[in-house]
Amino acid sequence: MAQSKLAAAELAPQAEDIFRGLWTSLFYTSQSPPKSVLVCSSNPGEGATTIACGLALAGSNNAGEDQAETSDTVRSAGRVVLVDFNLRSPAVSNALNVANGMGVSDVLAGGNDLGEALQHIGPGQLDVLTAGSKCGQVLEILRADRVRGVLEELQRRYDYVIVDAAPINQYPDAQVLAEIIEAIVLVARCRQTPREALLQAKKRLQTGGGKVAGVVLNMRTYPIPRFVYRRV
Repeated sequence: MAQSKLAAAELAPQAEDIFRGLWTSLFYTSQSPPKSVLVCSSNPGEGATTIACGLALAGSNNAGEDQAETSDTVRSAGRVVLVDFNLRSPAVSNALNVANGMGVSDVLAGGNDLGEALQHIGPGQLDVLTAGSKCGQVLEILRADRVRGVLEELQRRYDYVIVDAAPINQYPDAQVLAEIIEAIVLVARCRQTPREALLQAKKRLQTGGGKVAGVVLNMRTYPIPRFVYRRV
């Protein structure tokens, strides 16, 4: 596994509080919280990658404190892996300032070793699997028998798996992943994302066998991504 010691991969205090609230909403408010979460938007430019990165950093950087604040009935905090499955327009590597060398596309299309493709980001318990160098082979990758196997292997290795995916209303990628991932968070941009687009996105994800946990309303007039508890 490649090692990375990056101070840049830390959240500002205000952002950390916001994303810890989202983490709590997803993982600590249910008797059976999900182990894996897919983050996507209906259309491009709505901030899904930002939410996925912030969620992963908040959960991994505060593992010990979160565990102390929760009861025995919820899942203990632990190791987190963030997977950039947005092969159409990968952005996790830029957001976290890590190299996009060997990644998920190389593991699926090229048969590279999963362990060698993972990168560790300090100071928390976060590993990252970037999109990789073979993103031009999207259809081949989506058809690969190994997609389910790799994601299930990550769920065995880690306590939490966060997956960033391409916009569902433009590409079928998230729909392919929906039945493998336990819960889905849709990201909508305040005053920009039409309700009809969210309804279409929800329908496509459910058609793929996915469970939509809720919506993050991003880019509000005050810069707080807010978890909307009601269903779309």
